[in-house]
Amino acid sequence: MIKIGIIGAGNIAMTHAKALSTVKEAVLTGVHDIHQPAGERFASTFGGQAFERYEDLLDSSDGIIVASPNFKHKDHALQALAAGKHVLCEKPMAITLEEAQVMRDYTDKAHAIAMMGFNYRYLSFVHILMEFIRNGGHGGIISFNISFKKDSALRKKAFTWRDSEASKQTSGALGDLGIHLIDMIWYLFRSDFRPESIRVKMATHVKEKENREVQVDDYSEILGQLHNQVFIHMVTSKSTVPEECGFGIEVIGHRKNFHYHTRNPLSYTVTEGISSTSFDLPPALLTDPAGEFHGWADSFRIEQMAWVDAILRKSRMGLPSFADGHRSQATLNLFFETHAKDLSGALVMQA
Repeated sequence: MIKIGIIGAGNIAMTHAKALSTVKEAVLTGVHDIHQPAGERFASTFGGQAFERYEDLLDSSDGIIVASPNFKHKDHALQALAAGKHVLCEKPMAITLEEAQVMRDYTDKAHAIAMMGFNYRYLSFVHILMEFIRNGGHGGIISFNISFKKDSALRKKAFTWRDSEASKQTSGALGDLGIHLIDMIWYLFRSDFRPESIRVKMATHVKEKENREVQVDDYSEILGQLHNQVFIHMVTSKSTVPEECGFGIEVIGHRKNFHYHTRNPLSYTVTEGISSTSFDLPPALLTDPAGEFHGWADSFRIEQMAWVDAILRKSRMGLPSFADGHRSQATLNLFFETHAKDLSGALVMQA
């Protein structure tokens, strides 16, 4: 039985704990949170012990799920690896490319299994989409359009670390939601963006919370082309009105197109000419929370099963690695830099 500890007692940590209860080869040993009462509430709900010190959680665990704020991922992951513990690190990997590189390089010499929390790879419709892309029946892909729109910036009135500059933009719509899509694009196409093709829009629509300035974006739009010639249009938002929220994917091919949107959460559609065929997605085991899409909760379960299996096999093969995390961080950094350059150019043109 693999003993798993969680650092952080927030919503994502709770999702991990619920999923972990269904993984028969693993058991939750406990949690550590900087706010001890939060850790105690977590332990009373999900089991295990609320540790006052992270070091004690490490001593009691074989593996650690890093679900702390973004700006603590590097420290918590490296401390666990240094103690010989396996690590599942939530996204984004770090708050800077330099931090991500340190983490990636450290895993090269670590004997433990280090995995990135890119759970979207384990969504059923992503696996189906991968088959659609790779079987060639589309006749060649022209574009890939993906959107992830939420209303959290409108609903959540309290100012938290996610609204501050503490995580250097990685907690905004692009860094928080977009990092999943960045990894998904690479996972599906195995091709990076052509830097010269990228255009970036970032905006902050909810500008204040509790009389404090919101310092991250709540809307982003990316246009670009991969080295394999596929055009990408990617939209992320935390400031979308509820009726327009959702997760959508559209793949345009010369012969066939693929469509999925959470407005119809249990099916996807393949079109060819004027013909359109809908297919059912497989049922999920876990119940998805309100505001999330079909299979979201299950993706954490399947992710954890893959991690635990890799620990038992003593092999990292097939897992989203810290190298994958670094690659996605580099792309995210490229988007941030492109936005800054575009903004600078716009300001110059206005002068």
